[in-house]
Amino acid sequence: MTILLLGAGPRLVWVRSVLEALCAPAGLAREVAAGIPAPGIGAEIVVVEGPPTRELLVSLADRPIDALVLVDHAPFADGAPSEAAALAETVRGEAQRAVFAFELARRAARTVSLSGHDVAAWVATLAALPAVPLTSEPYGLPFGPCPPPAERGTQVATPLLHAYLQPLFAAAGQGPIGSATPLGLAWPREAFLDGDAPGETLPATVEVAGRARILAYGPYLPLPAGDWQATAFLGFSPDIGRLPFILEADTGGAVARGFFEVERGGIFTLELDFQVTDSLHPVELRLISQDSALEGLLALIEVELKQLPS
Repeated sequence: MTILLLGAGPRLVWVRSVLEALCAPAGLAREVAAGIPAPGIGAEIVVVEGPPTRELLVSLADRPIDALVLVDHAPFADGAPSEAAALAETVRGEAQRAVFAFELARRAARTVSLSGHDVAAWVATLAALPAVPLTSEPYGLPFGPCPPPAERGTQVATPLLHAYLQPLFAAAGQGPIGSATPLGLAWPREAFLDGDAPGETLPATVEVAGRARILAYGPYLPLPAGDWQATAFLGFSPDIGRLPFILEADTGGAVARGFFEVERGGIFTLELDFQVTDSLHPVELRLISQDSALEGLLALIEVELKQLPS
């Protein structure tokens, strides 16, 4: 069987040592480099470390995964980013890690998630993977104590934590992906950028007056492969008048485009279906005014994202 380990840091090393110790008495252990098949029979312990890449995901695409073990699989499990790190880039890296795990879980016969401090439960869970019987004293096996977890960075001040990152991380450990509830996420207004001031966070309200142009864009975040529906919640001031808009979704492989026209002020929703084929490619949404306007304000409140049944 093939057991794939995904994680980072000393706790991942410890989990690998436990599996090697559990498999060794039965002559089953065989450690291989990530993505490189090895001859032989028994259990292959495949360790995936480092940042997720498209090449690594492709290299694992045809390999059967009997068990996927997610070690400390949570946002900012290695701690909060340093002050020198750009928060937006850190969030993108965390999102890619979550999507990478999600895609592996699609193909795994079984997925288990290890987190917290109950190390005895970890050992029992790991022993069940290769069906190795445990003695009454599992710590008699030749591995040392489990290192403590890093201090979680879940207090990182980003509005994407609860609406996007946490549901994305949780989805991989919820059992067979095909039977799970469709994934629901959200990108809040703060995740988008201002078309009138590129690189700056989108303000609460945008002045529509002026030429036709891109009013909001971003957030350049990944989504698992599949069909998606975006629902944009948009608010318009009473003086908006009649004005046409476009909402685009650029996934790298194709651009989906929806057209709508506003005739009065209020809060409206716009749905746009699009497809993601490259799960590690950042997705960009663009909100575009099609005609010049004399006055009016717009607010992009948030964009809800729902994975559609395949």
